[in-house]
Amino acid sequence: MSWRLRTPETGLLVVDVQEKLVAAVQEPAGWVERVGILVKAAKLLEIPVAITEQVPAKLGKTVPAILQAAGKIAPVSKTKFSAAEAGKGLGKKRVLVAGCEAHVCVRQTVYELRLREVQPVLVADAVGSRKISDRELALQEMRHDGIVVTTTEAVLFELLETAEHPKFKELQTLIK
Repeated sequence: MSWRLRTPETGLLVVDVQEKLVAAVQEPAGWVERVGILVKAAKLLEIPVAITEQVPAKLGKTVPAILQAAGKIAPVSKTKFSAAEAGKGLGKKRVLVAGCEAHVCVRQTVYELRLREVQPVLVADAVGSRKISDRELALQEMRHDGIVVTTTEAVLFELLETAEHPKFKELQTLIK
């Protein structure tokens, strides 16, 4: 199966971008901003979005910037580390995965999505971990296992396909 992204076949899963986690996850710089860009772009392109929260009573709610970008999309609370159920619920062949932490919830989500016959596409610059070594090792492992690992900008231009896309200028302003 090709990993090429087409808007009708693609969903976005935002994993656990919560107050207490975000405060602890500093690497890579700007990762939460890129999650917000992905959410805004998904809305512009009419790509369905799911947002999860790992035990929000302990880790807090999704950060305000992501909630604002998401609009009426309500986060789904979970206790299981994997968010694959929410990703599978998008009903798409391919699911962009962003959030934290790369080596726990994101990693387990990616592998479980694949087991559920959904192709995960990991947006690496929109994924964080508390320790840079945990993040780097998780990304390396997933790439080695055949998971597509890419960037926010690559994903957006892949979805647009052409500079003549009616949403090109709006999306271009998100990444500049």
